[in-house]
Amino acid sequence: MGWCNKIQQTLVLLLCICVHAHAAQTVHIYLDDQLDFELFKNAKSKPENIAGATNKLVFANLGEQTQVVFTKASFNRTIKIMENADFPACTVNKIDTVDRTSKFLFSLPVNFYWSHKLYTFNNNKTNMAAILNEKGEIKSLPEMFKAFQNKLIVIADNFSYGDFLDSQLRKVDRQNLVIRGGSDHYETVHRMFILGRVDFLLSYPAEFHRYSNNEELPVQSYHIANAPKVVIGHIMCNKNALSEKFIAQVNSVLIELYLSQEFIEAHTDYLPATEHSALEEYIKQFYQDKVIKNNA
Repeated sequence: MGWCNKIQQTLVLLLCICVHAHAAQTVHIYLDDQLDFELFKNAKSKPENIAGATNKLVFANLGEQTQVVFTKASFNRTIKIMENADFPACTVNKIDTVDRTSKFLFSLPVNFYWSHKLYTFNNNKTNMAAILNEKGEIKSLPEMFKAFQNKLIVIADNFSYGDFLDSQLRKVDRQNLVIRGGSDHYETVHRMFILGRVDFLLSYPAEFHRYSNNEELPVQSYHIANAPKVVIGHIMCNKNALSEKFIAQVNSVLIELYLSQEFIEAHTDYLPATEHSALEEYIKQFYQDKVIKNNA
């Protein structure tokens, strides 16, 4: 579904919300990250990353007509619930892949992350030259593992890195993949890499620094050639009329938030100062291209 259609549907559904504003609804949000669960359950908790800060900002601005119930659940369990529930069932920080958009509803962007980078330890640095292009980017993950046949990369089970990287990972030999699931898979994959149990990790730069406690580790990071520059996270819900109503409420909040200082700072507070202006400009450009122009 295009951004124009999403925004147009938001405006139509907002009319329904105004008519039925007196009727509060309950929305169930399922979280597979323990830190997210603790953050959203406790109004006094402080965010530790972009995803937490942006989602908390959205939830705080929803208004009294929506009651949000947070539940801890693995992503696999969340998907099963969303596929079968007849009530609004949602989760956060999800990329809108082709497969997912055929099954679920997505909000407008809630957060913007610089795209995943590949992390590896310095002892692999001398062997990386052959699989880098002239820009110093990894040519492709499948090609990389032809050169590193005995090395391991850890990835999260049933987790999307976006259509581009998902497609590349499907072409990597299974013997090179260490797949981790569970309710805290996000923390698990970072811990496995930092402890040296695997050789490679795909991660957002901001999240890698979060899980490494901002320590200077003996690692190198590389962009993947032709990967998207920015990865966008959304609220994802099951498909029913009440979920559509909730998504419309979220979208109306986001349209009001995009250019606010608090929304910008919900991103830049967790990034190095050298990256602040670039991401702020990206968000402002997104607003101009996807919101203003589509409503003109």
